[in-house]
Amino acid sequence: KRVEAGLKSLVLWGKVTTLNGKDYLLAEGFNEPVLGIGGEVTYDSKFYFSVDAVKWVDLPAIDDETSKRAATIDSILTGDVAKAYEVQEDDPNAPPAPAEGEEPPADGEDGPKKLTFSIPELAVLRQRIDAINSACGVVPVNALQPNATNRIVPNRLFTGVAHPDKLESYAHRTVAPGGRTLAADLRGTWAVNYDPFRQVAAVRSLLFPGYTFYYSGHDASWGALYCGDGLRNDDLIFML
Repeated sequence: KRVEAGLKSLVLWGKVTTLNGKDYLLAEGFNEPVLGIGGEVTYDSKFYFSVDAVKWVDLPAIDDETSKRAATIDSILTGDVAKAYEVQEDDPNAPPAPAEGEEPPADGEDGPKKLTFSIPELAVLRQRIDAINSACGVVPVNALQPNATNRIVPNRLFTGVAHPDKLESYAHRTVAPGGRTLAADLRGTWAVNYDPFRQVAAVRSLLFPGYTFYYSGHDASWGALYCGDGLRNDDLIFML
C-alpha cells in the first residue's frame, strides 16, 4: 500500500471504537513534512481505514466547512460506514427576527427555517483524526531537523533525550524543531510515566484519552498509538 500510494512512511495510527463493535482501524501515510515560513510544520497525511485489518480503503480529507459541522457531533460512532448524521444551522439569508414590539410574520412558522446538512460517518471519523493529530502529535525534542529545502527529516545525530521523564523532552510534531515543548501546554493535559529500569517513557494525553506516545531510551526509538472513541475530554478543565 505504501509503494502503491507513493508514500515514504505508512504506519498504524490506531483504532476508533464504535457502537456495533466494528471498530475502525486506521493507518497514516505521509512523505517528508514541510517547514513553513511561519514556523509551522505541515504534514500532508493520507489516511486509510479498515474494519477487518485485511481490506484497507482511502479515508478522504474534508473541507473546513464539513469539519466544523462534523465537530458538532459528539456521539460515539456507530461503525456503519453508510451512516449519515444531520446537522442543522441557521439560514444566513433568512430575514432578521422582528424587533421588540413588531408583529412576527403571519405565515404560521416559528422563527426562521434551519438549514440541514448531511454529514457522513466517515467525514466525522476524519474530523476526529485530524483533531487528535493537531492536539496530540508528539515527537522527541531534537529527533527531527529541517534540511536545505525545509523538509523535516530525521536528525542522524539524535542519540536520545536527556530527561525522558519530563515534558520538556517532547514537542508537538507541528512545531518547528527547537520550538516550544509540551511543558508549555495547559498544565494537566499530559501525563508522563517513565520506567528507569526499562528506559521506556509513555506520554498520555488527558485531552484526548486513548492517545499514547512512547519513547525508548535503549535505542532512541519512538512512536504513538491511539485507541478510543475519538472524542475530546471537555470535562478536563474540571479535573485540573
